[in-house]
Amino acid sequence: MSDLRDLNNNDFSEVTKKDLEWTLAPGSSTETQTFYLATNEGHFAFVQMIHSNIGLWKPTIQFTTRFYGGGINTFKSVNMSNFKLSKDRLSAEAENMSIKLNPECNKYKVILKHDKDLFIDFEFEQVDRGFQKKNGGKTYFGKKESEYVQHKFWPKGIVKGNITVDGKTFDISGVGLFVHAVQGMRPHLIASRWNFVNFQSNDDKDVSLSLCEFETTPHYRSKKSNQGGLIVNNKLVGVTDDNVTNFLETYLDPKTGYHVPSKIRYTWKGKTLEKSEDFSAYIEIKLDTPMDRIDVLNEIPYVLKKIVQAFVAKPFVYQWFNEADAHIKIGDKELVARGTLFSECSFIS
Repeated sequence: MSDLRDLNNNDFSEVTKKDLEWTLAPGSSTETQTFYLATNEGHFAFVQMIHSNIGLWKPTIQFTTRFYGGGINTFKSVNMSNFKLSKDRLSAEAENMSIKLNPECNKYKVILKHDKDLFIDFEFEQVDRGFQKKNGGKTYFGKKESEYVQHKFWPKGIVKGNITVDGKTFDISGVGLFVHAVQGMRPHLIASRWNFVNFQSNDDKDVSLSLCEFETTPHYRSKKSNQGGLIVNNKLVGVTDDNVTNFLETYLDPKTGYHVPSKIRYTWKGKTLEKSEDFSAYIEIKLDTPMDRIDVLNEIPYVLKKIVQAFVAKPFVYQWFNEADAHIKIGDKELVARGTLFSECSFIS
């Protein structure tokens, strides 16, 4: 199997069984597992479990979920208790939710129940392999080992399952992206901006593109860090940190004071894993009205809210879900893939 190596020779590695363990890092840290789903029916969903111990006596456990489609646009964020890990630390559960990894470590089973309003049950099976930065997926900020963020990606998975929300049941079978992330620091210290992309084609080209980018705070010299991956024909073609998010057009949101994008161009550049050929990709999208603008402080527990509020001016997350075209070039070959694009822009301070 080829090494995971990007254009700038910054090493990436394959995600292993050990990498999928919950770390529950000490100190002020937050850990999440998130599934982003693009359904065969053209709908969107994400499901996330959060374990946070930012300055609290005991950890805060939450689930967040969104479903968008079929005339429904709903977001839920609910605190949970009774968090438990399996002995191998590969599976987690709480009173409303469970995320269980199979013995082969290639398929998750996710179940989420909340009153009568919400029931989610799906399987997420890995396509090809996952990737991360070579040092366990970590990006370090300072001299302390605790000053880091960590991301581990399954850039594509096959999804089978259903969701019942607001009295309606939908088939959420399709494809998606899985991300296991750890923030070893308080969020206000990490970044002032985040951009996140999940593109999944719905044609015969079986393309997936992912990108996670953040700009550090002025304390860490406002530097940008990113990583992304490209899948074609259900094979991981390349991973790279030579990616750019450009806001081509923006507007001022008077409710937040942020300049929100209305047109974005995402670009990827790197070397293929198998033949070390040049590859590039771009998506240029005119964004519709956001499917949501999330006031982060309204979605976290009271005590944690007060801690964050003391440092963060006004964290907001904007989310869109659109049809889009991905333009890809591998060596001398070019292709265009049609699919759906989940875009997320987070403004922290």
